[in-house]
Amino acid sequence: MVRSFVGGLELIVNLLRSDDMEVLASVCAALAKIAMDEENLAVITDHGVVQMLSSLTYTKDDMLRQHLADAVACCCKWGNNRVAFGETGAVAPLVHYLKSKSPLVHRATAQALYQLSFDPNNCITMHENGVVKSNWYMEHFST
Repeated sequence: MVRSFVGGLELIVNLLRSDDMEVLASVCAALAKIAMDEENLAVITDHGVVQMLSSLTYTKDDMLRQHLADAVACCCKWGNNRVAFGETGAVAPLVHYLKSKSPLVHRATAQALYQLSFDPNNCITMHENGVVKSNWYMEHFST
């Protein structure tokens, strides 16, 4: 459906250059839905969605964090995108989203980190950034 609008996907991706947090959050939410279609995901990947989403990961805005993490999770399901998110530095900031007080941010972040974890290098980055607290592990799994 969305592909019938010539150039529309490129325009949506380019909206990630906005300075307005509400626009960015809305665009990320839209991209998460658009990315559910494999052909749309291929097109937005070609338009640089991974790099543009990665550039937003240092935000402190919880609404943007929620929708950004959703978009990352959905965009991981195409080609080399999981690896590309790691290479563009998106993984470490996403781990820190788990410190948010918002359960919606936690849910979306868990989904994104799950998708990103299929790349071993991303798992290393997650571990280095404290995705799993070693004390918790020791308390629950030591003999």
